[in-house]
Amino acid sequence: MYNRIFSLTLAAIFLCCFASRSMAQAGGTNPQLYMYRHNSSPGVSPTPVLVNDLLGTLQWRGLTAIGEVELGATIKSVATNVSPGILNGNMLFATSGAAGLTDKMIITPDGLVGIGELSPTFNLHVAGNTHTTGRFHGRIHYDLDLGNANSLPSSYVDEAYFERKNRLSIGMGANTYTDGGTLSLAPGGSSLDRQIFTGGDDGLWTRSQTLTGGNGWEPWEKILTSGDINGNVGRVPVFFGGTIGDPTSEMRNSQLFDNGTNVSIGGTHPPTPPTFNADYLLTVNSLGTGNALTVNGQTFVNGRIGLGVAASATNRLQVSGNSQFDGNIGLGTAPGGNRLEVSGDSHFAGSVGINKAPSAAFDLDVNGDANVDGKLVIGNPTSTPGSHELYINGSAIAEEIIVKLQPNWPDYVFENDYDLKPLSEVEEFVNENKHLPGVATANEISESGLSLGLTQKAQMEKIEELFLYVIQQQKQLEAQQKTIERLETEIQNLKK
Repeated sequence: MYNRIFSLTLAAIFLCCFASRSMAQAGGTNPQLYMYRHNSSPGVSPTPVLVNDLLGTLQWRGLTAIGEVELGATIKSVATNVSPGILNGNMLFATSGAAGLTDKMIITPDGLVGIGELSPTFNLHVAGNTHTTGRFHGRIHYDLDLGNANSLPSSYVDEAYFERKNRLSIGMGANTYTDGGTLSLAPGGSSLDRQIFTGGDDGLWTRSQTLTGGNGWEPWEKILTSGDINGNVGRVPVFFGGTIGDPTSEMRNSQLFDNGTNVSIGGTHPPTPPTFNADYLLTVNSLGTGNALTVNGQTFVNGRIGLGVAASATNRLQVSGNSQFDGNIGLGTAPGGNRLEVSGDSHFAGSVGINKAPSAAFDLDVNGDANVDGKLVIGNPTSTPGSHELYINGSAIAEEIIVKLQPNWPDYVFENDYDLKPLSEVEEFVNENKHLPGVATANEISESGLSLGLTQKAQMEKIEELFLYVIQQQKQLEAQQKTIERLETEIQNLKK
């Protein structure tokens, strides 16, 4: 205890002399310089220091003008923990700048060093950029919490580290250069680790941790660089190579050309891009053999298409040339079991041939049977009155026409209960109506047309009635003839 007091006394004497000398020195085999801090008043016994008490300060001052001495830097220590037999303190390094004397660096009692950070949490905690001209050995840690840049790292998890590796030991192919450098990135959490390798003359490589995690790795994949990419301006490159990991993999010219607005595919072009048609977003050129475009799967075109001709301004599809469809087609409806199914109106501006080539002499030429389930209009009548199945505007010629009527053909005239009107009544009807009973009038035919079937039926009815009248008259004539012959016989007998 006395030795310590004696040493402090010598130190105090030394400091008293410090101001009067241009340079202070400490010599001997174990030179020491003490700063002793206590809390006391003059004439009172010393009392212990307290936490946050300044233990001492070293100052660097300089003469800046006659009679003017300025402070340039300091090193001071502050007590952080005080108890009997224990004194913990830090060291604060301050420099004088535009803002005056400011603490810039600290060494904590635990040995943590902070530069620009006065509450360091790492062995070396730097706030701001760092630069080193020498080698660095160790691991670089990520921040585990992306939302907090000051989060503590997890050991060997959220980090990146550099290593030199033998190519064969990590599954790389042989190369002139046997070793290379790896950058391992281990984000931690649910993320997969990834490695980047370089060092040979075959470019950059990368691989990922297997999906199951652990120590497994996926195969190496090459990262294409400018040396692996060759092509021309306006020509889209495509990946060429054998398999994943092929060191000869590269990007070369494809048959796809793009000027930023229009695209051209295929064809024979010089190294420079083709001449694009500004009216077409996509132009597909044939290579001379085979199909210029083959589509497997669904295709949606929200616009207009021209095949062999410029796309129409109004039609969705414009085709110039022959077309062949080897399947069923539905127009306005889903295709069914027929080659062509149309739902809606159709218009043909030329000749149509069914089961034969179309003929220029006919708009419609059919070889085989035809069935019309509905009205059939031939010509261009001004109207189609009634509910007839066939309308013809013009004459018709046929070698034979069969009209198949519904039942009740006029054979009923010959039935015993048929009401055959006396000729006197018929005469009276004709004189009054100017047509036979049961026969359409001229006005009806003018308005509704002549019904061939009903007319034939009416005519047959009148013919059969006429035969009945003739038979009646024949019977009357025969009866009259017998009466005449009887009267002639009686007259002859009277003459005798």
